[in-house]
Amino acid sequence: MKIPAIQIKKLRKLTGIGIMDCKEALINSNGNLDKAINFLRKKGENIATKRSFLEVKEGALHSSINDDQTFGVIIGLSCETDFLSKNKNFLDFLSTLSKISLLYHTKKKFLSSLYRGRTIQDLIIEKMGVVGEKMELKIFERIESPFVTGYIHNNRKIATLVGFSNHTKGINKTMARDISMHITAMNPIAIDEKEIPDSIVEKEKEIISYQVEKENKPSDIKKKIILGKVRKFILENTLLNQKFIKDNKITIREYMNKFNKNLKVQIYKRITFP
Repeated sequence: MKIPAIQIKKLRKLTGIGIMDCKEALINSNGNLDKAINFLRKKGENIATKRSFLEVKEGALHSSINDDQTFGVIIGLSCETDFLSKNKNFLDFLSTLSKISLLYHTKKKFLSSLYRGRTIQDLIIEKMGVVGEKMELKIFERIESPFVTGYIHNNRKIATLVGFSNHTKGINKTMARDISMHITAMNPIAIDEKEIPDSIVEKEKEIISYQVEKENKPSDIKKKIILGKVRKFILENTLLNQKFIKDNKITIREYMNKFNKNLKVQIYKRITFP
């Protein structure tokens, strides 16, 4: 099977693995990126377990939170060039759209809503005529909780919103922002063990089993190794069990307990610009 060079380049960009290994993985997976990732991981390559395989496009993210911090919205606006995605005029326009987005619950309603006599979609089209590039609202994510905070990475390609169980009087805002930053940096799969999807655990168990089966050890020892590695995977990829990025001697759960043992993370959205 002949694999297009652009497909190999895409897999290499997603994984950081060498060209020949990427080519081999794609041949073995009939060009399927997801299966190619699993093929590489079974070979023992150290690749992140959760990635978006959407076409990479230029653009930027912006988030806004309402005044009493009970809900927030992340929007993402695509464009054709990296140059425009960093342009002040583009980012100011995105910021304006972000503030308006707080009034709506869905992308569809937001795009069809009126702002100064024109729909948001019409405003985007008009802006396209000014900048000379195709633009599209690619992302609209909203969360609600008693307290919501967020963080945007300085490259504006990653944005996070986090919802906590207590309102402003029962929460330390510095701690809440730290957790938003942690999620942005560490990309947990779920809040805790209960919320991690079974499909992800099973896929990881399959990969670990494949690796361990090649070892020359008794079957009972292999089973213990597999269980231990799966447990480690769950702990390293669930928010409350992850080591806090500012102090790796404690977990996020322990960090939160320093401020309020009854506080819970109810929901989070970590968005990367596709």
